Amino acid sequence: MLQFLASLQRWVVFRGSFGPEDVSAEDHRFDYDFPSEPWESIGTAAQFFGVGTFLQALGVLAIAFGVLLLSGEAGPRSDLISVVEMLLAAIVAASFGFYGAHALVSGVTDVPSPLQYSWVSGLLGFPALIALGWLWRRKSRAATNACVFLIGSTLGGYVVASTLIAPIFAGYVSHDTTPWRETVVAVSTAIAGITMLCAVGMADQRLVTTYHRIRQSVLIVRGWAVVRFRCGFGSGPPVKGPPKV
Repeated sequence: MLQFLASLQRWVVFRGSFGPEDVSAEDHRFDYDFPSEPWESIGTAAQFFGVGTFLQALGVLAIAFGVLLLSGEAGPRSDLISVVEMLLAAIVAASFGFYGAHALVSGVTDVPSPLQYSWVSGLLGFPALIALGWLWRRKSRAATNACVFLIGSTLGGYVVASTLIAPIFAGYVSHDTTPWRETVVAVSTAIAGITMLCAVGMADQRLVTTYHRIRQSVLIVRGWAVVRFRCGFGSGPPVKGPPKV
């Protein structure tokens, strides 16, 4: 939602405030997702995007911990794979955190942060997401699907959004930044989040079902114990009372 609000500031509010002869919102000077000189800030778009991308990084770590808890596997090989998965998740989270920190600091200071010269550091998220999706394909299909949609937030995803997806809505490919590019990225983030929410709901239903089964078993065992107690636990032959007269 924060990424979506940031895109609206550029493609609705900012673009609508100028006439056709004024500066174009498509100019790369207004790219808030990765500010680089020369750059001009648009409202609080960079701050929204920065905070939203930070939350996205935390979400990746949450997915990794969730898959680790649900896998239920044991053994040296599975432990090694789990360590690799957590390392890859940390790389993806660090990549998103890098983008988020750069956008947030740039938006607060109104100038591109020094991280603009370390843009190569953010490229590791793309191969790490592909590797995570492949490793999680048997453990959690939802997590794999989330990795696919999170690729939209990487540099490769921005290229695809600019050249293939955004032009469908804009009607053309811009010479600089195609309108609604950041909106496409925000939607891909939202789909990844919805995918994981559905997975959480399904896991919650399984937990509820398991709880009811355990509760039913406990009630059956308790009822059996009460009957046995009242019948003297069934030890020895039944004691006959005095003959009826």
